[in-house]
Amino acid sequence: MGCRQAPACSTARRRLNRAQRRLIRGTVLVIVLGLSAWGVFAFIAAAPERAFDHYQQGMSLISAGDFKDAAAQFTKALAIMPGYADAYVGRGKALQAMGQSDSAAGDFERAMAANPNLNVAYTSHGEIQRSRGDSQAALADFTRSIQLRPTPDAYYQRGLTYQMLGRPGKAVADYDQAILLDRVAPGVYRARAKAKRDLGDLAGAQEDDETAEHAERTK
Repeated sequence: MGCRQAPACSTARRRLNRAQRRLIRGTVLVIVLGLSAWGVFAFIAAAPERAFDHYQQGMSLISAGDFKDAAAQFTKALAIMPGYADAYVGRGKALQAMGQSDSAAGDFERAMAANPNLNVAYTSHGEIQRSRGDSQAALADFTRSIQLRPTPDAYYQRGLTYQMLGRPGKAVADYDQAILLDRVAPGVYRARAKAKRDLGDLAGAQEDDETAEHAERTK
């Protein structure tokens, strides 16, 4: 005998259908939540790449002299990755170029806090310190930068600071190191020429001036 007319059979079918519906709803919910979680994970995983894209745009804009838009790009990078030390340095340089030295110094300090081994942050911060007249603090920044990674710019900047302090011998020593790292650096040769004149080395000063002129013509 079939169960089409049996009340017990109809009730069982209705119960089975409700169970199936609950199972289907649960399965769909799990799938949706899983897809959402994967989307969130993928978005988070792509954060460094998105931040780097903004950073690169900012650096390109700095090279083009568009400092305002460059700062905006670095800000976008930092909104994605708040601890992005290079982006702080980039924004600091853009702000410095716009004459906002206090804000620039703040960004360089944030960069140093985010990455204490980022040498360029110390060099940039040292330039601000020197512009404020705090030569000793500037020397400390440049020295720390050189300890982390010797670069022509760090030696050059520290040489300028020694020269401002009336220590041309120390300045020449730093310019020597800068030139060893970058022999085609007209500005460093000219700075060393001035320091040599202060030391009474007129022949050496003239030679550096001639080297600088040659480098400028061939650069």
